[in-house]
Parts: sequence; C-alpha cells; structure tokens
Amino acid sequence: MPPPKAKSSASAATRKKHARKAAATHGGAEEFQEPKEKKPKGKDKKNKKEPRKKVYIPPVKPAPVQPDPLDTLGLAQKLPPELLVVLRLLSKKDATTKRRALEELQTTWVSKARHGGEDDYLVYTLHDIIPVWLHHIPTLFLHPSRRIRLLAVGLHTSLLQISDLRKELFFQIREVVTSDQAESILGAWCLAVHDVDRQVSSYARESWNKNITTAETSGDGLRLDETLFPRLWDFVQRTLLDPSGVYLYLNPPQPVVPTPASSRRGSGRGTPVRKDNEIISRPKADEDEENELDRKARLRVGAFGATEWILSGCFMSFEKEKATEETPSTDDFLAPFANPALWSSLYHGKAPPFVDTESFGYAQPVVRRSAWSLLQILVQRCKPYMRPLIPALSPAVLRSAWIEPDTLVRGAMWQPLLIFLKEFPNAWVVEASSEQDEEEGSDSGESGDEDVSRPPLSKPSTTAPATSSHAYTEFLQFLATGCSGSPVQGYPTVLVILSTIPPSIIAASSAHPLEDLFTSFWAAVDARVLNSLDRVAASAAFLSAVLESLVFFVRRLLTASPGQAVSLVNGQGEAQTPDADAAVKWLVQNQISRTWEEASSGRLKVKGKDTAAFIARTLRSLYKLRPADIFEQAWIVLADGVQKTVTANGDASPTIISDVLNGLVESLEPRSAPGDAARDLISQVVKTALDQCIILLEAEKVSQERVASLAAILDAFGEHVFGDIEVATRVDDLVRHRTYRVLVTIPSLLLLYIKHREDETFGSAIWHLVLEAVAKHPDEIESTLPILLGAAENESLPGHLQAQGELDEATGNLFMELLSKPTNVKRTGLISRLMGSSAFITCGCRETLLRSLTDAFVLHFDNIVHDDKASLHGFAAPLELIRGLVDQTEGVPSFEPALSSLFPYIFLFAFLLPQFAPVDQSQQGLAKTLWDKAASTTSGETRRGTVAMVKHILRELLADCSARPTSQQVLRTLSESSLVNTDINVLSDIFPAQEELSILLDDLPSTPLDPSLAVTDPLVPPPTLYLSDGTISRVFDAAGLSQYARIVNGLLLCLADDRQSARENVWALRHFFALALYAEDLKNLPSAHSPAFAPTVSRSVLQGILDKVQQVATYLLSSTAEELWHSKVTKVFLDQRNLDALDGVGQLVVDLLNLARRQDNFRMSRILHAILQHALGNATKTDADQWMLVARKIEKLAPHTSLAIVYSVTRYAPEPPRLDRFRNELAAGTLGIPPSKANSEGLWILRNLAAAAPDPESDVVFLPQLRAVNLIKACQQWITSDEDLDEEVQSEMTLVFAHLAPILQNVPGAHWDLVFDVIENNLEDASLNDSSTYVTLSRTLRLFIIIEDLVSTNKALRAVRDERRAANLALIRDLVSTRLETHETSTPLSVCRELALQIVQDLPASLISRETLSKMCHLVTDGSTTVQRMAYQLLHGAAKKYTEDLVIEAAVDVEGTMKIVLPDELLDILQRTLNLEDVEASSPEWFGYLLAWMVTLDLFTDASLKVKSGYIDQIRDLDLVGAQLLPAVFTLLDLYGGIAKTFKLDIWDVDEFYLDYYSTDTPISLRLLAAHVYYRTLLLLPSLIRNWLAECRDRQLSTTVASYTSKHFSPAIIRTELARVKDPNAATELSGENVTIKVAGVVNEVTAGFTVDEQQLELTVKFPADWPLHTIEVKDSKHIGVTEDRWRAWELGVQQILTFRSGSIVDGLSFFLKNVTSHFEGIAECAICYSVVNATDGSLPRKPCKTCQNRFHAACLYKWFNTSHSSSCPLCRSEIMAGK
Repeated sequence: MPPPKAKSSASAATRKKHARKAAATHGGAEEFQEPKEKKPKGKDKKNKKEPRKKVYIPPVKPAPVQPDPLDTLGLAQKLPPELLVVLRLLSKKDATTKRRALEELQTTWVSKARHGGEDDYLVYTLHDIIPVWLHHIPTLFLHPSRRIRLLAVGLHTSLLQISDLRKELFFQIREVVTSDQAESILGAWCLAVHDVDRQVSSYARESWNKNITTAETSGDGLRLDETLFPRLWDFVQRTLLDPSGVYLYLNPPQPVVPTPASSRRGSGRGTPVRKDNEIISRPKADEDEENELDRKARLRVGAFGATEWILSGCFMSFEKEKATEETPSTDDFLAPFANPALWSSLYHGKAPPFVDTESFGYAQPVVRRSAWSLLQILVQRCKPYMRPLIPALSPAVLRSAWIEPDTLVRGAMWQPLLIFLKEFPNAWVVEASSEQDEEEGSDSGESGDEDVSRPPLSKPSTTAPATSSHAYTEFLQFLATGCSGSPVQGYPTVLVILSTIPPSIIAASSAHPLEDLFTSFWAAVDARVLNSLDRVAASAAFLSAVLESLVFFVRRLLTASPGQAVSLVNGQGEAQTPDADAAVKWLVQNQISRTWEEASSGRLKVKGKDTAAFIARTLRSLYKLRPADIFEQAWIVLADGVQKTVTANGDASPTIISDVLNGLVESLEPRSAPGDAARDLISQVVKTALDQCIILLEAEKVSQERVASLAAILDAFGEHVFGDIEVATRVDDLVRHRTYRVLVTIPSLLLLYIKHREDETFGSAIWHLVLEAVAKHPDEIESTLPILLGAAENESLPGHLQAQGELDEATGNLFMELLSKPTNVKRTGLISRLMGSSAFITCGCRETLLRSLTDAFVLHFDNIVHDDKASLHGFAAPLELIRGLVDQTEGVPSFEPALSSLFPYIFLFAFLLPQFAPVDQSQQGLAKTLWDKAASTTSGETRRGTVAMVKHILRELLADCSARPTSQQVLRTLSESSLVNTDINVLSDIFPAQEELSILLDDLPSTPLDPSLAVTDPLVPPPTLYLSDGTISRVFDAAGLSQYARIVNGLLLCLADDRQSARENVWALRHFFALALYAEDLKNLPSAHSPAFAPTVSRSVLQGILDKVQQVATYLLSSTAEELWHSKVTKVFLDQRNLDALDGVGQLVVDLLNLARRQDNFRMSRILHAILQHALGNATKTDADQWMLVARKIEKLAPHTSLAIVYSVTRYAPEPPRLDRFRNELAAGTLGIPPSKANSEGLWILRNLAAAAPDPESDVVFLPQLRAVNLIKACQQWITSDEDLDEEVQSEMTLVFAHLAPILQNVPGAHWDLVFDVIENNLEDASLNDSSTYVTLSRTLRLFIIIEDLVSTNKALRAVRDERRAANLALIRDLVSTRLETHETSTPLSVCRELALQIVQDLPASLISRETLSKMCHLVTDGSTTVQRMAYQLLHGAAKKYTEDLVIEAAVDVEGTMKIVLPDELLDILQRTLNLEDVEASSPEWFGYLLAWMVTLDLFTDASLKVKSGYIDQIRDLDLVGAQLLPAVFTLLDLYGGIAKTFKLDIWDVDEFYLDYYSTDTPISLRLLAAHVYYRTLLLLPSLIRNWLAECRDRQLSTTVASYTSKHFSPAIIRTELARVKDPNAATELSGENVTIKVAGVVNEVTAGFTVDEQQLELTVKFPADWPLHTIEVKDSKHIGVTEDRWRAWELGVQQILTFRSGSIVDGLSFFLKNVTSHFEGIAECAICYSVVNATDGSLPRKPCKTCQNRFHAACLYKWFNTSHSSSCPLCRSEIMAGK
C-alpha cells in the first residue's frame, strides 16, 4: 500500500475552498459563498460563527429515459404476445400495474419454467427477455412500494435458480450492458440485500450470497473483479451522499423539451452533497407508500448496509488482489468517509454543528443506527487506514453521541462509541481543535492561506485547546440528564469515557472542572431523572459510576504533575499554589458525604447491601492509594454521617444503617485497619441506639418509624448488646421494671431481649411478667398480643417459653365474643394464632376452645341445610379459626383428635353448600383448601371415620324432603370431590337397597290420577275396575318431589352418567318407569294430586325426568334386540325355571310378570307396556305369538297386565296368529254374555277387543264382517235391555264402534241407527266442565270423524248421516263454545277440544251466528297451542259473520242510533295483563293474546267505513293499542333496548304469517307473529299508532320505533295499499264512465281523475316513506269547474279518512270520486261539511230544513246540535222539524 499523503498545512477556510472547486470539476455545482465580515480577534468569542444562509444548489440533471430493449433489440416481434403485454406493464408508473405484471410473470412464466416438464420451452422464451429484466432491475429493486420490491426480488431469485438463465444474466452484466447499467444493476441489487424490510432483505441476501463472490471460483457465479467492484462501490457511496440524485437517475422524469443528458456521477470524494430541502420532488403517482424523507432514509440504510458488507469482506480481499496493480490507493478508496456530510447521519438534529448541511439522520432513527453500525465496522476493519478520517469522524461522533434522544439508537451507539474512543482517544483534542480552527478560519476569511499548526494525530495532545470543548460540555449535560434517560446502559460506560478524555479538555471546561463534573453527576439525582420504572437498577448504576469516577480522579490527581492536578481542580485560570493533597481530600470528603446523605435519606434508591459493597470497594481503593490521610478522611466523613443518622430526630430508613454496616464488615478484611474501623463503628452505633431507646421510653409520642429503625440496628447487632456486661445489665433492669411500657412503646426491644438473653430461667420469668401484663390490660390485648405472636411465629422467641394460664380466661372471652357477634377478621386471626402456640395458652384451654368451635359449626350447618332463611355469615369466623389452626407449623395432626368430627362438615361446606346457598367464593375456596389439607395429612383411621360420616349425612339428606339440597346436588357433591370410586360407592353407600325402594313404591297408590287419562292412554281402566290403594304423600322437597321421587330421581341421574353401573342395576328400570308414569300423568293433569310430586313442581322438572328415563331406557333395553331374547323370556316365564340364563332386562320382565300374578294393578301393567314398547320393535311373529300365549295364561290372574301385553303386541309387533284368534273369540263371546253381566264381563271383553284392534292404517282386518254385525247386535241387546248399562260400558262400546265402522260402512241396517244414537247420547251427556265425560267424549268425536271420512266415498251412508248431522254438529258447536268454570287446563281437555274444533272447522253457515264469536273467542286462551290454532281458524269465519251483520245494520240505520262495539268477551282478552318479564314461561298466554288481536283485526275485513270507525273509536277509548298491544309487541321485538338490540326482520316478510308452522319449540315463532300483528295494526289502525308515537315521552323508544317501523314495515304497508288500488275487487268502487286511476309505484303516488267535458279533474295522494307514521300528502293537480272551498272540503275529507279514520287509500279515493260524481250530477252537498258523501259513515245528506230547504248529513247535524246546544238550522236559524 502506498504511504499516506502528507497533510496539507492550509487553513480550514482554504481547504474548504479547494474542496468546492474539486466538486465543481467533478460535475457538482460550486456552492456560492457570501463574503464574511472580518471581526477583531478576541471579540465576541461566544458567538463568532454566524449562521450561513441556505443558497440554491442546482440539482444534478438526471439521465434521459433509457430505451426499452423490447424496442431497441427487436424483442417485441419475437416474444409471445401475452409475455410482451406483461413486460410492457413493467414500464408503467402505476404501482398496482407493476405488481400485477410481476405476479403474472412469476406465476405464468418463471414458475412453470422452473418446474420443467411440458413447459421446458419457456426457458428459451425467458432467455430472450434477460436484457429487458436487467433494464428494469434498478427501478424495481429500489421501488417505493415494499410489495413491488418483494415481488421483484423473488422473481430475480427464481430466474437465478434456472441454470441457463443465470448464465445468460451474468454474461449480460459482464459483457453486454454498459458500465453505467452494470453499476446500477449491481448497486440496486446490493442495496436490496440490505433493505429496511426484513423479508425483502432476506430474499435478496439469499440470491446475492449464492451468486456474487469476490474470489476466484470455478462456478457460474458473478465475480466482483477490478472492473465491477469499483462500480459497485461508486454506486453505494453516491447513494450514501445523494440518494435523491440516484433515485432521479434511475427514475428520470419524462422530459418536456429534449436536452442533453448531463454527467450523472463523480468520484466519491468529490461528489457534492445535495441539500435535502432542495430536492426536486416527483409526482406521487408511484410513490404513494413513502414520502421524500422516508425514501432517502431507506436508500441510505441500504447503502450503509452495503458499505458494511464491502468493508467486512470484499474490501480486504480486494486489497490483497490489487497489491501489484495500478489501482487507486486505499486512502482514495476510503476518501468518501472523510466527507463530514456522510457522518451527519449520526446527528439527530436538523443542522449538525460540524458540517454546513442538513443532517442525513434528521428524523430518521434507522439511518442513525445504521451509521453507528458502519462506524463500528470501519474502526474494526480499517483501523490502520483511519488516520485521514479522524478529523471528520471526531466532531461527528462526539457531537452526536451525547445528545441522541432515541433509545434504540443509543442502544446501538454504545459499542461503536466506546471502541472508537478507546482506539482514538485523541478524538477529544481533534474535536476541540476543529472548533478552534473553524473560529480562526472564519476570522481570517477567504484570504487566510497561512499555515496553522495542529497537534499531530498520532499522539494524544496534552496541551489545553484554546477554547473549551463543546463535546465535553454536551457530555456533562449528558451526565446531568441521567445518561439522556438511559441510566442502566449509560452509567457503566462513563468511567471508560472519562478515561479517554484528556486532562486538558477537562481543565479547559470551567473554573472548577472536577466540581462541575461531579455536580453534573449529582444533577441527575437533584432533577429526579433516575425515578424510572427500574429505579433501583438505575440508582445502583449511578452510585457505582460516581464512586468509580471518584477513585479514578483521585488516582489521576495523585499521579499527575502538580500543575495538571491544580488545573483539574481550579481550571486554567490564574496561577494558584499547587496543593494536590487538599484538592484530593476536599474531593473525597465532598463525594463520600453526598453519597451517604443521598443513600440514607432514600433519595437514591439503592439496596443497603449494594450501597455497602460500593462504599467498601471505594474505601479499599482509597486505602491502597493513601491509607494514612485519604482513607482516614473518607472514613471520618462516613462514620459521622452514620452517627448523625442514628441520633437524628427525624425518621430514618430502617435497614440502610444495619445493611451498610454489615456489608462493610463482610467486605473489609477482618484484621485490617478498614475492618477494625468498621467494627468499632458498629459498637458505637449499638450504644447510641440503646441510648435513643431509653429516651423514647420517656417520650409521650413515639414515632413507629423511629422505633423500627433503632430495632433494626439492635437486631442486626444483637450479639454486641449482651457481649458487653455493662450494656446487658442496663437492659435487664430496664425490662424488669418497665415491662409493659417497653412492650407498648418499644416492643421490638423486648423481643430482642428475650431472643438474645441466653439465661432460660431469667428469660422465662420475664415472659410470665409479659403475659400477666397483657392479661391486666384486656382492652389493649388486640394491639399488644399480635406483636408477641408474630415473634413466636417467626421463631424469634426461644422454644422453652411456656404459658401457665395467664391468658386462658382472656382468650375464652375473646372466643365467645367472636362466635356471638359479627365477624371480626382481626380478632379471628388473633384467636387462631393463640390456639396454635403453647407459649400463650395451656393445652386444656385449647381443647375446650376446639370443642366449642366444632359444636358451633355443626349446629349452624344443620340450620342452613333445613332453613332457607338462615344466615351464612356465621361460618366466616369458624372457618377462619380452622384455617388458622390448620396453617400452624404443627399442622393438622396436632389438632386431629379435636377436629376429626368437624372434617365431614367442612367437606359438605366446600362441595354441597355452594350448590343451594350463596356461599362466598373465598369461603368455599378456603373450605376446599382445609379439606384437601386434612385429607392429605390425617391418619388412615381418621380418614375412614370421616368418610363414613360423610356417607351417613349424604344418605340422610337424599331421603330428607325437608332438606334444601336436591338429589342432583347431593350427587354432584360427590362427583366434584375425589371421594367417588375411591372411598364411596354411590349406589351402595348413598342410595337405599332394592328392597327398600320396592317398599317405598308399594306404599304409593297404583291407581291413575284421574280416569280422564284414558283419553291419551287406553290402558287406563274405568273407575269401576280398580280400588284406591296406598297413601298420598304430603311431604315434598323444595323442587316438589316426594321422598320416593327424590331418591329415584337421584338414582336416575347417577345411572344416566354411569352406563356400566346402569347395566349392573337393571332392576332400577322399574322405578324409573314408575317415576316417569307419575311425571307424565301430572304433566297431563297439572291440577291433580300426585303421590310423587307436589302441585307446585315445575313442568321443566317433569320433562327433565321423562327425557332422562327415555335416555336410560333406550340404552338398557338395547339388549332386547338380541336374537332369541323374546323366546328366552317367554319360555322362562312359562316354565318358571332357568331364570339365571336371562340378562338383566329379561329377569326384570319375568319378575314383573310374577309380581303381577300375585298383585296385579294398573301401574304394573303400564311399566310392562313401557318395556315391551321398546322390546317388541325387533320381535318376529313367533315371538309375538309367544307373548300372546303369556297374555292368555295370566288373563284371569292379572287382567290388567294381560291387557297391556295384548295392547303392546297389537301396536308394536307383527300380527301373530293367536291375536286374530283372540279377537274372534272375544267377539264371539259377547253373544253369550247376558245384559246383566255386561257391566262386568262385557266391559272386560270390550276393553280387550279395543286393545286388540289393529291400526286403522294397517292391512290387518279387525273382524270379519258377519262377526262385526253380530258384535253390534250384542251391544244393541245390552243397550235395549232393562238392565242399567254403566257409562264405562258405553264408552268402551264407542271405542269398539270406531274400529267396526270401516268394516260395516257398506252394510245397511239398524246398526247405524244404533251408532248414531250412541253418538248423540254421548254428546248430550258430555260436558267440558266434567272431566268424567272426557273419555267418552273423545271416543265419540273420533268416531264422528271416522264416519265423516267414510261418507265422503259412501253415498248410502252419507244419506243416513245427513239426517243426524245437523243436530250432532250443533251439540259439538255448543261443546266448543262452553266456557270452563275453572282455568285449569289438562291434556285430556285439550284433546277433546282439538277433536271438536277439527269437526267444526267447516261448520255450515247456518250454524254460525253473530253470537258465535262471543261464545268461542275464549278458545284462544286454551293451554294447548293446537287448540289455539284451530280456534283461530273458526273465529276467523265468525269474525267475518259478526262484521257482515254489523255492516247490514249500519246501512239501514237511518236514525244513527246503532252502537257499533266489539264483543265483550273479546275485549276481556285484549285487556288482560301479560307477564312482560318472562315471555317463554307464559308462551301459550302470549300466543292466545296475539291471536285475539288477529281476530280483532279480522273484524275490519270487508267492514264499511262506519263500522270501522265504530271499532276504532272503542279501541281508542279503551286505549287498547297504546296501553296493551304496543308494550307487548315492543317487548317481543326487543325495541325497549334501542335500535341495536332489536329483533332482526331483514329476512322475513311481515305481511304474511302461516299459523300452521307456529311452534312453541321455536321462540322466534312468537316474535314473528308479533311482527305480523304489528304490521296489520299499522295497516288497519294507523291513526292510533301515530297518536301513541306523538304522545310518547321516551325519546329513545320513539326513535327506535320510528326507525324500526320505517325500515321493516312501511315498505310492505305501502306496497299493500297500492296493491289494493289495483285489486279487481276495488275496481268496482273506483270504476266509472269518466273515472281514471293511475298508480305510480316508484314514487308511491296514486292519482284519481274525473273527466268532465273533456276536462280532467285530478287528485293525487302521495305516501311518505315512513307511512303510516307520518300523514299522507294530498295534492290537487287539477280542479277545473269546482270552487276552491268545495275542492278544499273534498281534500280535507280524503285526508280525514286516511289520517284520522284509519281508512284505506280505496276508501279515500272512493269518497273523492263519489263527491265529484254527485256534484256534477247536481246532488246538493251538506251545508255543514260541504261534501255530498259524509267522510265518517259515507251517507248522503238526507235531513232537510223545511224553511231553507237545505239538506244535511245526520252525523253533521247531530254534531252541530251538540256543539251549538240548540236545534236550529245552521243556515236560517229556524227550528228543524223531522224530515223525511
């Protein structure tokens, strides 16, 4: 390497002038400088440098637009058109277009070419486009859009992965493209490798590292040789200095006037720096993602990264290779780094003080971080060549580092900064000298060419610069601000930095350099800048730096020359007597004193141990330097500070003194002067602390902080108290004579005394004195005892201390008060702590307290379990006491005997009580913790006893109906704990045995709840076939379950969750079905008295039981599907052997059959039927035949069970031969039964025949036709005989007739008269108020329906039916209209109503009268949804009939005396109050209420205007809409919660609703019905809705209603109104010879026109968008030939009809057209309303005045008489007589 060039001796101004000229010769613009004023030397030293004016620098003109190779190389003719389009798009400016082009090129062409195969030919096509791609690389790799850069780099990587394309691409770069193009391609690629975006950088680095190298290789990569490498370096340095110029060069704007392209580059060292505020801005079309400043920062970051790469590897290898070549020297290569503008990237401000240009790092932290990183690489890699760079680097580094505001930049700054200062410590002198040179240069101006001597750079300068260093001043400010807010990272570097600062720099800073330096240090504490989140670490770093710096400068002062030492202390002022020792002592005294002051006062938050370590390290260092005087002086200052802190009256830190003294003793060597001094200081401090304690005893008010501070000192050095005999004696006398005073005032002193006094006898005596003193002051026991207890728990008291009963009585009193009064947390903790320590109370006292605690807990738990009003607050104190005892150091075992009986109740409190009582979560968690600890630490015997007690309690609770927890909660208690399957078998330990459950079941009545249940269950016998047995329980639990139901429900829940146990206990299925039967019966008859359930039991509970039984039964009975199961069961039963061969279900069936033989009852038959219902689904005919054999065998002994088997086989099994034979035998047997036995034997035969009757839809024939006729004859003989026939026989007979009717439909005869007689007789005797008739009624109605179906195809039968039909329908109608005497509902009643309503749906018009609506409207309130739906269909027609009659009456009511009202029965329903809080619970009630409104709105159908007005007036007077309907509708649609919470109707059509699809299982059905009702109300009663909205005072509600209505309802209503006009039915009212109607649906307008003599009269009605919330607009388009008053009266009439009378658009237009027609026909209008047709009732003026002959409407005249209080004519004032 050539020797470095000699340094010029020219002045700074001269060098700058030559630099400007050199820049001009290399293509840059010479910067114009204004002449500077010359000032006298020595004047205005502080402000010599005037700010220079910013002058315009012409920018470097960018190169012209490079031609596209597509055109220059003729590729446009060779490439495929699709590819050509994509490549053309790359030249577009739009970023989206470029992105799509890159994506298309990647996916459609390059990716396919990489995969090969059929697309191998694409490689040859892509081979041709390499020049085009290279042309676009620079602009794409440096594009402002991150997405485009990423796509371009990815595409470039893909191209390089194809070998042929990679070779062609590198060949083009090396051999084809111009040097400028090669420079741009490689430079842009290298910048992309170091892009600010990590993903872009990662992709680009991968391709760069694989393909670019600087060494000789045999591969096909691209080597940066002596030609390419300088080009790359030239591009990078230009980008560093002028990124905007580079960007403009690569992206030249389209020139307006062609001009020659100017030179686009120069050498790195001569390239002028473009002013950032003078950049030519480009249009934002392709730069939307970043602004100008961000783009320059991005390019500079990439250039900095590229520079680091060059310096890290390429530069050194290039140096070795070019050693023998004639290439530029290293100094020339590194010359760009000497440009100060480059290092302005380190400066955060806008105008750096070291260069006259705008900072490159201004507002760009990422640029500053990159610059610091480059500095580190530069120093590490190029240290031998750095000498020419120091003048530019030193000011930039030192003037930028101390004022950096960004935390991340500071984090990246420390390492480069320290390395630079360590390698070049002379940088401080260079920085100071450069400032002096600039001042001198500015004084000399342009003419100053004389040489100015400068210190050589190779040696550190020790001479003081002419002026102080600005960098050092900023460094002091850096210290004053706590290392600029980064104390933890900054302070550890301070000592290193100070070691690099020459003494001359420090001395020149001020008159007192060292004092100012340490003042800057402590300024951070004074300004509280260390109070950051990590204050302790920051304070520790600060203190360490201060003390290290103190030692450093003490060493420097001692080793420096006397003059230099004095200059460090007194600056470079006037000469003073050198006294280095005095300066050192003063410095040490000042800093040690300040250190202790700040640490002891707490302002410096440093841990005591850390403070001691820092001070000890400092003292050791000072001792090594000068032990005699400097160390002694430091120690005296420290010791005085410690003593003052101890004796100070104010509060002191309780740990700092002891921590520091202990730390000093541990850190300093024991037998050294510092160590001995530390121990002497401790002795003095202990005596001083003891003296202070004695003083505190005499004081009236004692500071607790002061006491704690002294106690901490005495505790830390307790051995010193009793190590000195004199001190020990003083303490003994003090404690003995003033025991209680010491305990109250300085308890810590008393505890320390007891702790450190080694004499056990003397210590025990003092302890007894202390306990006696506490007992004598019971009022203060809660303040004195905790201190002693805390000491005992912390093991601060000797173990030999034992109580002798001093506190037993006081403790007992506290315990009783605790249990009898509200919980006192403090007292609870106190008692638990007392009970856990034998040093305070005796063992006897503790056992007594434990027994009392157990008894209180158990008693209160029992009250909570059985009384829902009992309070839970009584558990707080016992639980806290138990926790305190269990948490004692001895643990549970020490209290095990006393607490063993309490553990079961703690378990129940933790797991059972929270399920039915609002237990506090903290208390529950505490109980669980106590139980877990007790379970894990108690002995095995105690645990077994506890578990047995838990079993006993839970077993009793399960069967106890007075207990609050349900069976489910009892079981959940075990499932949530760990006792199940380990300690407790739920089935055997908690539930009763099988025999006990059977006894409980047998005690219950086996009879049905009510005979009416036969309506739904044919197995229910008539009352004459059973006798009441068993007892009905009157005791139920809170859920409404009896003892049996409670236990079985629990068993059901248990086995439902444990299928394996269910398989092993199939016997429980009998009880499950029994419970389900009771639940289902009560569900069907809610008002009945069930033996298993209370009347208040919830329907959800009953349904839950039914669902669970179904679930368990389905699982358990799945075994019946096995082959031969039925044959095994029937064979075992018939043979009565091999019972063990059956499975669980088989054994259960056989047991039930055997039990039925002994005790047959209805319940048994239904249980067996429930089992067979599941089992017979897979049976064969043979199996069914065997079951019929079983039924016949037990027919005499168990008729109910036999009947259940026959019914099950008939319904669920294939038809067996024995069943058909059985039916024929029964039918034949009826002929042999005389009428006297019809009520006994005949009843059973009819029941068996009905049970054996097949499904009417099946192919099985019930009986042969002849046998059926004989059966009818037998029944007829029974009826016609003189014997009284029971109603039950007639009922069963009716059921059999229903099965015989299809067989006999074609057989004429008297039997049909018998059937109709039975029907009519049954209907006459039936009543819906008598439940005993429900069974017969339901069977009669079913028979009637069957006959109605038969007559539709049987003409002969129809003729017989028609004779009796009207009478029967009248009876059925009257039944339906019957109003029940009670509101109790039942399933049999609903079934009867459903059947009756099904019949009367098509009731003849002759049977529907005006009163039908009144009589039947109550049906919509039935509890059955089906009944309600069917009732509405009937009432819909009744409403039509009601309105028709009123319309006729109103039309003939000339006198106007008729009163139009709604039925009172309907009004009663509309005025009912609904439960707005729980809609789902009262769903049938809501459904009936909305149906009542549907019926009400149906009354408006085909009603005249007069009738409508009457309806509306009554609804308005009763306020039915505003007070009743709207609150209900708004509740269902959730309008009260605001528009955001409303029910969404967007997908629903509100103008239609199909009741057939209504379902109670879907809550949305009721909401949609409410929306439909609201729609119809808006349509028919708009005036009432508007009135309510106008009077609503709830602004949020009114706004919500208006918005909701206009959005979901108004469009449908307007659509309906317009459709009415187009309806053909309305055309009759709006038609006429001269009438035209126009509908404009787009603008919601209707125009009515009337033609008179070819002149058109028109009236337009326009609907608002939110109709009917706002009134319509009536516009008079044309009113030719009509006076204004008359036309106005017609308009007002139309508006009145539509707005106030809730009329439709047809009503309004009809009114208008009638008036127009009548007017032109010459009919006189009413002189009061000026209309021919009355707007209220549509009448004509018929009331004349005999005097003036004017006619009036009756309604207008009536209103006139009422308002004027006279009967005179409104025109002539004469009395009006009765007219025609």
